[in-house]
Amino acid sequence: MKRNRHLRLSLFTVPELSIGRAPLTPQNSQVDPKRVAYLEGMVAYLNGLFEDLRKRHSRTEARSRLDRVLSQLPYSELVKIEASGGPAVTEIPGARDRIAFNQERLQISLLDGLHRRTKIPAIPAGRHSPDVSHVISKLSQGVSEQTLARILGGCRVGLSQVIQGLRDLQFIEESDPSAPMVPQQLLEGKTDRLTWLGHAGILLQTARSSVCVDPFLRPHIKWTEKDLKSSFSHSFGERFFFEPYGPHLSQLSPAQLPPLDAVFVTHQDIDHCNLGVLMMLPEDLPIVVPDYHRDHMWEVDLSALIQRVLGRRRKVIRLSHGETITIGNIRATAFPFFGEMPSSLKTSWNCYLFETDQTAVACTADSAVTDESVDFLIHRLHRKRKPFVLCARLVHTGKASVGYRDETEDLFNFTRLWAWYVPIWDLFQPVEELGISESRLRKLSRRTNLRFYLPYAMGTAPWFRIQEVNDPLRVPMANLSAHDLHALSDTLKAIPRGPSLFPGKFAQPFPLAEA
Repeated sequence: MKRNRHLRLSLFTVPELSIGRAPLTPQNSQVDPKRVAYLEGMVAYLNGLFEDLRKRHSRTEARSRLDRVLSQLPYSELVKIEASGGPAVTEIPGARDRIAFNQERLQISLLDGLHRRTKIPAIPAGRHSPDVSHVISKLSQGVSEQTLARILGGCRVGLSQVIQGLRDLQFIEESDPSAPMVPQQLLEGKTDRLTWLGHAGILLQTARSSVCVDPFLRPHIKWTEKDLKSSFSHSFGERFFFEPYGPHLSQLSPAQLPPLDAVFVTHQDIDHCNLGVLMMLPEDLPIVVPDYHRDHMWEVDLSALIQRVLGRRRKVIRLSHGETITIGNIRATAFPFFGEMPSSLKTSWNCYLFETDQTAVACTADSAVTDESVDFLIHRLHRKRKPFVLCARLVHTGKASVGYRDETEDLFNFTRLWAWYVPIWDLFQPVEELGISESRLRKLSRRTNLRFYLPYAMGTAPWFRIQEVNDPLRVPMANLSAHDLHALSDTLKAIPRGPSLFPGKFAQPFPLAEA
């Protein structure tokens, strides 16, 4: 192997993590023995029930009655009924991978946006995931063959053949180290500027500092004919966020982010805290996450998870509600995140207010912007009159919904942890709708210099619309429609001194400071 070439992870490649074949989600990002005990107990109960039913009914009738009981049980998808022979009920393959973290079964897959293979290569990293993460981080930034060989020689596990295999598959490519990777527009500018990066990803830059929030960047994608029919339409809201809009629109890999001073994570969902994206970032980059309470089993200890999977080199900072951290000339204050949980399950998740001497930006992700949130923002901003941007879900009437749901027709969800811990009486207790009510928005507009409203955290990019079920790039996600944006614009125009829709385009910095 010649050692004078420069290697880089392809822009069409982003790592993705799983436990076995189960994608890494909050459900399997931590361990609670009670969940495994439930699975084992469910199997034992159903088998015992079937034996009892067989004493009184034919096999067909017993099976029919067992099916009816099974349909009543939470997480019945974790088991299957055998057609004949052996135990009547068994765990499905990978059932435990879906509900508990097991480092030994940790895999790092590499998404393929260029060749669009249906089967993607996976590295069985296990407890050596920090070594793999170290190599991927270096490759994402670009590294010489000589340096890479030295890194591989220092790993606790042999990765040389893995790297060669990835080169053969074109996941790793030779590159010119002098060729710029970061789009020029993300390197220009001396004033405060805000860039939307898709979904809930936000980039805030000043003359001195640069921070990113909730980056969920996908690999570059070579669109197929099916994609062109399902992912692009003028009825979709993203046509207002991309310029040009169409199959030749701009795409951005995590490796193309400008130099950052910190990255902030609001909460534990993988579209906000994505370890594959974080893996690609420089290892000395501070990662700011919410605090954690051990008695909240519905929360993931993100600090521990990041360091366990990505390695101890990662500098993770916990920020509690009300605490402020200063990054260069940006002051970031955490305030409470409300929502995506039933009312009885309180969380330590964060929204963030970013302030400079000239501007302010509030990132609320999937949170409900409550009276408490509005009062906090007014308290911090009403006397300063600095231009202010609110990044939030849509504006709504303020009517509470009947119980928290991830999906209207499903009581429980396989990616979130809340359903394991919510008391039965709380399933239908009223909860705040995500986003902000019109009355609260009007109050915020009266009391602060709220200039722009960015409706976000709802996908709103073509790569979140891939429909092919077996495509590894598919991310089922709600997206804004053009109708949503027109309705929101009308609502904003009806508010005296109200904000305008944020006019920035994807990956295009928008200056915030007033002239």
